[in-house]
Amino acid sequence: MRNLFRKLFKKRQQRRVLENKIVSRLRAIQYELVYRELFLASTKLGVGNDLDPTIIVSLTSYGPRVHSVYLAIESLFNQTLKADKIVLCLTESEYASSSLPLTLKQQEERGLEILLCPRDLGPYQKFFYTLQKYPNSLLITVDDDVMYPLDTIERLYRAHQETPNAVVCNRAHHMRLSPTGCIEPYKAWDWSCRNTSESRLTFPTGVGGVLYFPGCFAPEILCEDLFLELAPHADDVWLKAMSLKNGISSRLVPHSEDFYSRLAFIEGSQVTSLKRLNKSKSDGNDFKIYQVFEHFNLVEKLSGN
Repeated sequence: MRNLFRKLFKKRQQRRVLENKIVSRLRAIQYELVYRELFLASTKLGVGNDLDPTIIVSLTSYGPRVHSVYLAIESLFNQTLKADKIVLCLTESEYASSSLPLTLKQQEERGLEILLCPRDLGPYQKFFYTLQKYPNSLLITVDDDVMYPLDTIERLYRAHQETPNAVVCNRAHHMRLSPTGCIEPYKAWDWSCRNTSESRLTFPTGVGGVLYFPGCFAPEILCEDLFLELAPHADDVWLKAMSLKNGISSRLVPHSEDFYSRLAFIEGSQVTSLKRLNKSKSDGNDFKIYQVFEHFNLVEKLSGN
């Protein structure tokens, strides 16, 4: 009887996963149709507000994804609260201005800023060059393979107003510590947590959008040789470590539903995703977290949460 219940429970779980995938794909199709139409029809600026300090949204793209990133940008152009600037960072050697997709050139006319960067820093490129150019602005990092809900920027900004000395995010994991005070393996964390209190154990994940305020990072934030050595391709780990080193907590923005379920992923973009790379045993998230946190002696800052 017990085995029968297990089989039924497993089948129900599998069916739920399949249903969620179907709903997610249908949402993505709907979003793509809407944003393609908006891209073709709209001539309005997609940036600009009267707030102070300025809000900068920054992202990077590479390879084939550069041809579909306009959909992510279009979703950012149509926010209920617009950013002052949306900055797309591309590697100079890969994309000279003359070889940019026509979609991006048209979006430049509506406020998109394209930074051609001298060195390919992988996912670190989403913040590295923008942070140097706009050090006194609120910086929101997003991914290039997601069409974002219309209230993404507004929710982050309102949460920042409520807790101006915390990094705020739309999606996070809750780090766990062992009884001896060590960081538990990544798989043992509370993924997509719902705890909205400020905490040093809250680990923002970049896919939902993360807002960083001026001065939240330790001075080493821009040490490119160091982050490429300790945590290649793991910008979330580095960004968390650099705010933690500066004594800054993080906070999940309150949502009535799981924010991740509201995201729409661009068709085909996940083929070139780096997620599998970061999950490998040899140099995956656990190893990179250990290297960075050990290098800066950050575990004791978590223990004092």
